[in-house]
Amino acid sequence: MISPISTRYPLQKRLRLIVPLMILTVCGGLLWQRVAVMDIPAIGDAIAQVSIGQWILAIVATWCSFQAIGRYDAVWHRVLRTGVSPDPARRAGIKAIALAQTLGFGALTGSLVRWRCLPALSLWQVTQLSLAVTVTFTLCWAAYAVCALWWLGPEPEFLQISTPITLCLLIILTLGVVAGRRRFAPHLASGDIAALIGLTAVDMLFAALALYVLMPETLGLAFNSILAAYVVALGVGLISNTPGGAGAFDLTLLALLPLSAPEPLVAAIIAFRIVYYLCPALLALIAIGRPITTPQKMHNSPASWGLARQSGEISHGWHIGRLPGVAAALGPQPKNAINFNILRSISLLTGRTVALYNCNRRSAKAARDLGWYVRRTAMEAMIRPKSWSTAGGKRQTLRRKLRHAAQAGVTISQARVDLPMAQMQQIAREWAVSHGGEHGFSMGRFCPIYVADQRIFLIKHNGQLIGFVTFNDGKTDWVLDLIRHKTKIPDGAVQAAIVAAIDAAKSEEITHLSLSCAPDPRFTPAFWASRRAGLIQFKRSFGPIWVPRYHAAPNQAAFWFTGLIIGIAIHRPLPNLVWKWQRIRRDLNISVLQGRFAIELNRKT
Repeated sequence: MISPISTRYPLQKRLRLIVPLMILTVCGGLLWQRVAVMDIPAIGDAIAQVSIGQWILAIVATWCSFQAIGRYDAVWHRVLRTGVSPDPARRAGIKAIALAQTLGFGALTGSLVRWRCLPALSLWQVTQLSLAVTVTFTLCWAAYAVCALWWLGPEPEFLQISTPITLCLLIILTLGVVAGRRRFAPHLASGDIAALIGLTAVDMLFAALALYVLMPETLGLAFNSILAAYVVALGVGLISNTPGGAGAFDLTLLALLPLSAPEPLVAAIIAFRIVYYLCPALLALIAIGRPITTPQKMHNSPASWGLARQSGEISHGWHIGRLPGVAAALGPQPKNAINFNILRSISLLTGRTVALYNCNRRSAKAARDLGWYVRRTAMEAMIRPKSWSTAGGKRQTLRRKLRHAAQAGVTISQARVDLPMAQMQQIAREWAVSHGGEHGFSMGRFCPIYVADQRIFLIKHNGQLIGFVTFNDGKTDWVLDLIRHKTKIPDGAVQAAIVAAIDAAKSEEITHLSLSCAPDPRFTPAFWASRRAGLIQFKRSFGPIWVPRYHAAPNQAAFWFTGLIIGIAIHRPLPNLVWKWQRIRRDLNISVLQGRFAIELNRKT
């Protein structure tokens, strides 16, 4: 692990503060000398001539750039195993970069912002994260800077010096990363490296595009030249460590893009700083200044609202799931929550299409009375712990599974404190790789911070942890959330864990325990119901009460649109691409090993 910055070297600390200020002073003076001889009113006129369309395009390009750099954080959260989900990791990264690039002192400022946004992490964890982001971004930048310097050619003269310097920096950083990868980031896979390289390119591409669209056409500069100049200027600004790269960034651009009348270029740089630096920094400052409102358990709230801590929010009695273009109210609503005016307000404020997903019959009837398009799509397996038992013909299969688990030596225990989180995380990772990822949106994804607030039942075989089952819990009900286990597990082990949870719910006088939803074969396409036949059979073995669930939207077009977006978010979430790649690598490794074994066996025989 990277050692924390020592407090025994005050001179080094002072230099870290003094050197950027000296660079800022020198570059600021040089920049002022260049600007002083320019036509200042012409610069103001050039800024005033930037059209609304140019501002909008620059804002869109800035948004794309920050989305890329935010996903940079998400990659490193996964590599460092912080347990933070991709969405909050991305949002924290965007805020950190927005403020760090404007205020300067990148790694320090980024660490403090990330710590503010993710209070569950320690200062040491966010420091590691910030250092990892800074080092790898600088390495990727150096690789692209070499290409940019080659494109710009030998003029101006200082490029003849900067090219070998950049090459040396690239070589040093590459050797450092290769040497330290095993120690500092042992889980950094080749797919992660490719993602970081690609995200760096996307970030710089859209940032340069934001600068390009703010330039007047009369400059006659090609986008590829501006992109190359921007990449070099960005690195000079980063190395100077001054707030916003002030002075160094601007001087480099003016040197690399020499013009007889530089006033329009200076105006474009000022407009770019407003769009790309000032506005994101102000928005980030407002965001981190607001109280942190991570959804917590609320008194008398249904257990299904626990999912809001990971993929949604509670708004005026509705559990709203976050999706691109869709605001979906999840699950059955409390009796006092059927207020569709709230959903209309959410739709108007966010521009998203509203829908009810897996709602109960009462909410579906209220929606149909308003003229909404409503269809029954699923059924929820409900159990009443007080009257439930393993007796009866419907649970014959369950009793056989429980006998198999008992004969295999499976034991179940409810985890309350001192969770074996490292083992659970490894099991969840193995499960995700073998299944090609985890479902999303209305189904929980493993995250240590999220799971720590659930009811957890550990599955052990001969004293070794082999799996676990988690439930979101409310005052009167529980909802099954995660089932994670190793690839090889004794028959009936998962069923035994759920039965133990039902017994625990009964002892706490819980009135309802849900085994979650499954497609309703009578109201869904046959091909889809057949794919989920095993899931339905698994739930049916507990002899539950099947309760209908509905999907509703304001009209038929909105119904199919929201259904498509929700289906993709559940069954094909983007984070699963990583797990699918890991699964492909695992299968390839197994095939190679089998091939080598077959060759060796042939040799011996």
